[in-house]
Amino acid sequence: MQTLFPTDLPAQEWVHFAAAGFSAPACGVIYRQGHTVTNGLALGGIDTGCIDLETSGLWGYCTLFNTHVPRRGPLNLPFLGLSVGGKTWVLCRPEPKQGAGSYQHPTAPAGTFRVWGEQGWENRAEALAPGLDELVLEGVETASQIHYWGHYPVADLEFETSAPVRVGLRAWSPFLPGDLAGSMWPAIGFEVHLRNPGSQPRQGCIALSFPGPTPQEAGTTRFVREEISGAFKGVVVQGELASYALGASGEAAVRLGGELGARGAAWAAIATALPAPTPDQPGASAAVDFALEPGQERVVRFALSWCAPTWKGGGYNWAPRSTTYTHMYARHYPEARTTAARFAGEGPGLLRRVLAWQEVLYRENALPVWLRDSLVNVLYLLAEDSLWAQKSPALPDWVREEDGLFGLNECPRGCPQIECIPCSFYGNLPLVYFFPELALSTLRGYQGYQSADGAPPWIFGGCTGNTAPIDFASPTRGYQFATNGISLVDMVNRLLRCADTADRAYLREFYPMVKQCSAWTMGLRTTPLYSPGERVIAMPDPDSDETMKPPTEWFEAREPGWFGVTAHVGGLHLAQLQLTRRLAQEAGDPDFARQCDQWLQAGARAMEERLWTGSYYLNFFDPETGRSSDFIFGYQLDGEWILAHHGLPPALPRECIGQVLRTIERTNIALTRYGAVNYANADGTPIRQAADGTWDYGTYSYFPPEALMLAMTYMYNGQREFGAELARRVWHNIICQQGYTWDLPNIMRGDVDTGERTFGNDYYQDLMLWSLPAALRGEDLAGPCRPEGLVARIRAAARP
Repeated sequence: MQTLFPTDLPAQEWVHFAAAGFSAPACGVIYRQGHTVTNGLALGGIDTGCIDLETSGLWGYCTLFNTHVPRRGPLNLPFLGLSVGGKTWVLCRPEPKQGAGSYQHPTAPAGTFRVWGEQGWENRAEALAPGLDELVLEGVETASQIHYWGHYPVADLEFETSAPVRVGLRAWSPFLPGDLAGSMWPAIGFEVHLRNPGSQPRQGCIALSFPGPTPQEAGTTRFVREEISGAFKGVVVQGELASYALGASGEAAVRLGGELGARGAAWAAIATALPAPTPDQPGASAAVDFALEPGQERVVRFALSWCAPTWKGGGYNWAPRSTTYTHMYARHYPEARTTAARFAGEGPGLLRRVLAWQEVLYRENALPVWLRDSLVNVLYLLAEDSLWAQKSPALPDWVREEDGLFGLNECPRGCPQIECIPCSFYGNLPLVYFFPELALSTLRGYQGYQSADGAPPWIFGGCTGNTAPIDFASPTRGYQFATNGISLVDMVNRLLRCADTADRAYLREFYPMVKQCSAWTMGLRTTPLYSPGERVIAMPDPDSDETMKPPTEWFEAREPGWFGVTAHVGGLHLAQLQLTRRLAQEAGDPDFARQCDQWLQAGARAMEERLWTGSYYLNFFDPETGRSSDFIFGYQLDGEWILAHHGLPPALPRECIGQVLRTIERTNIALTRYGAVNYANADGTPIRQAADGTWDYGTYSYFPPEALMLAMTYMYNGQREFGAELARRVWHNIICQQGYTWDLPNIMRGDVDTGERTFGNDYYQDLMLWSLPAALRGEDLAGPCRPEGLVARIRAAARP
């Protein structure tokens, strides 16, 4: 009998295969028992929160009810069970994921968790919202194997058991590029495929269990239940701060009860009875009885909807000293009951649209198979990290009703903060492509929080500002001044390049912010000893007001550090000036365009005179002290990637760019099997990790989005195949070897060349992947948005 996808495919490698719902072969990676997958696929949409479906068939982390920092879980609970002939199979592998969803800061004492408390940030010895540590299911059998294919927002599972009825599951949430309201459904569909391959009729039942919110999440110890009838039959469970509905659609009868949870005895009895709920229990279950003739298949459609409309800036509903915000999704879907009823009717059409936009990518033969799959799955980060606050007195007056304020959480379990500006530089392109309303909301946030001197905000609120982790009204200037300007200017240019070119309103709106920001950037170095050109490409004054001393940039390494004039910052400043000059010309500001030209010419001369070695640019040189670093920095050409990605000419001589790329190939890239190390010695040997433990990232470390930028720099400079292979190596390690598919990292391990991560989970910087389709075609970032471009076709396929 046909399965959702073939179960005999190779595992842990990208493969091409036929799959249910697709008229052409799909792409993906199949995972099975024993494979390392650090996190399951997130089920949820934009601003809705999510719940992770682990490859073990257990629930993982859960933020549906606003326990964001710390994450609730991993829950480690089964949710689906089958009963046939008086015997029950719980459709999971009882292998709980270890660890906690708490914020674990690298500098905090071992075994402690960071939590927002009465005194601000506190270290605590116990996790705030843990799940089960162990799972023993007595009196039932479990799956002997689970074949798992995730293609966000869909998780397809095929279960192997000793049962006479075979089961496949398609769990999914609406996520529709170009349709913002359609991507904010607080709902999950569960299509359970029941198949009778034998020669005898079979009767049984299928049951689904959900734990609901904790009393603290719901703001109550007493829950109100009410059954729902109609096309969707189920139950709504309500608390003060959260509610949900669970049931099934299209069934003549649905049996309802309390949570089945981790109790084997409760699962064993599902054929005859579900647990009787009590008012203090938040969980629920739903069961559907079935009869299958030989060779027959039928589909049972369960659904879960929820509404938890407010969150606390402190990260969890009972956080002290926290501002309350209201989710934008609650404006569209204010009640779990009505959402469930709507979802029952609209769900099949929504799922068809999800599969339709995915098929556009799967059919894109100009892209390698690995990239087609990865472009689909990387979008899970928007479910894990997105929050969208409605306009309220908690936000500044400049926030508009239609905009609210949208933000992404840098790393919920490692560096929780909203809209860290370099992270959004790396990761906001999919918003520009598919949800420009969100990119616009965020840019207006940067505009509103810009300092009077032109400095952009570092964050809207969060841990590095010593403010509440997911607060939207606690901006700080922060640090990385040298690179904050290009981060902002680049994001403005992205929106303008991809917006309707006939609409000049955005240019008029944002050009003053860009002009002020670039003038501020050019004034960061005021030392008289520096020439005008050296000031353009220099780090800020050592006594600047940024919070990290000495001043730093995207690469925060204490060793070797950044001093004087630097190749990396220099190239980024030249790119910022070119982007600003173009906007000045388009905005009718010739005087500032000429000023940008003067800075550009002086800065470019200084790059050649002070930093060029003949084969690469020096890491840094300090004209005041004579101190220099001759390490080869693998990402010194980031500014050149920015310019190519925006369709602008290079700022550095083309022959120098080519020589740098050849040097990096024989040094930084040659030193690792997985990407390109941050630093290498001039002779191509690896650098030695600092013996005193200073944070220098290590010999083999690199950042995945930076490695992708380097790969694209090769593509834009005539080495398409080499760049494509470098990008594939980076992503193959992350997805196929390390299993970080839905748990994307920030920094790769530096002490040994294993390809493991050092730090970071669910880092939305990795949305940089969506820059690759344009680079592979040699186009600027707007190319995919043009008629018949990839982005335009995806958006069209996702429409009703």
